Amino acid sequence: MSRTRLIAILTAVVLVFASTAVVLAEKPVKEKKFNIVLSGAFNMVSELGSDSDYVAGSNDFPVTPSFTEVGGGIGFLINFSESFGLNIQADYLMGTDVDKVDPSDGETFSYTTYDNLNLIASLMLKFGGKTKFFISGGAGLNILMPYDDKEETGSLGSIIVIEAPETTSNFLFAGGAGLIQPLGSMILKLEAQYIMVTDYEKNSIMFRVGIGF
Repeated sequence: MSRTRLIAILTAVVLVFASTAVVLAEKPVKEKKFNIVLSGAFNMVSELGSDSDYVAGSNDFPVTPSFTEVGGGIGFLINFSESFGLNIQADYLMGTDVDKVDPSDGETFSYTTYDNLNLIASLMLKFGGKTKFFISGGAGLNILMPYDDKEETGSLGSIIVIEAPETTSNFLFAGGAGLIQPLGSMILKLEAQYIMVTDYEKNSIMFRVGIGF
């Protein structure tokens, strides 16, 4: 399934959630102690490296440009009280095409980034009335889907070897904010989360839209 089609599907889901929220907004609801939340995710990965990092023969393509990963996941929301909770989240993110450039001669090559999985446990501080706003902070793991070394051909004919990572599991830290809107016996959960993968030097902002049961 193409990334464009996935974005269209996720957008349609958001519109359905929003219209449902309007219909159910006036119904009384009691917060559950536990929710399972299914969500769609957009992960905006920041640019890594600069042209000044160029080293002929060892770092010919020093800049990894920014790109967006699309995926989905499942979360387990535990409400200890009206103002405090724990969220355990797993997001599977699909690889996307990236173009890299050799600043010395302008040669480019394209490759597909790896699929990866984020596992994050976050403490949540909630405030508000029927609609709950929250801030969160936590940690977890980024797991790269395993693959072997592979070769790509650049625009000027050079053979570029993309090496498999030495480790596929890297620690991460995450902080975010969002809101939880009751939808009758369900909830709508919107969230933006900054994620920093420490060992792999990957920083991103993830947006999630989820429905909880």
